Amino acid sequence: MTDELTELKKISKLLILANGEAIEKELSKIATTDERKRVWVSINGQRQPEGIAANSGMKIAAVYNFLKLLKNAELIENPHGQPPKKAIDYVPASWLDLMKPEPEEEKQKGEEKVNEPTK
Repeated sequence: MTDELTELKKISKLLILANGEAIEKELSKIATTDERKRVWVSINGQRQPEGIAANSGMKIAAVYNFLKLLKNAELIENPHGQPPKKAIDYVPASWLDLMKPEPEEEKQKGEEKVNEPTK
């Protein structure tokens, strides 16, 4: 890598960090649900849409529709047959929490509610 390219990458990272709040605001206009936010987090330039769907909990058709929105907004590159790649390599910190597995205690409470008889 040339010195110029290295410097440009450093500048790019600084700009992203300095403008993180504005980037999150713009991303939130499209990533309007927790599922969509998980899709954004899951896009890593290596994971295909099927893997993104499995990782995010969305149906594959919904993932493809969301990827199309992101591409139209020029937030990702999505060449046919290739994994999608973010144009801006930024994930809001609060969105990372959405990827954490649900605590076992919370899962059991949710299951109990589903199995409760209705009145």
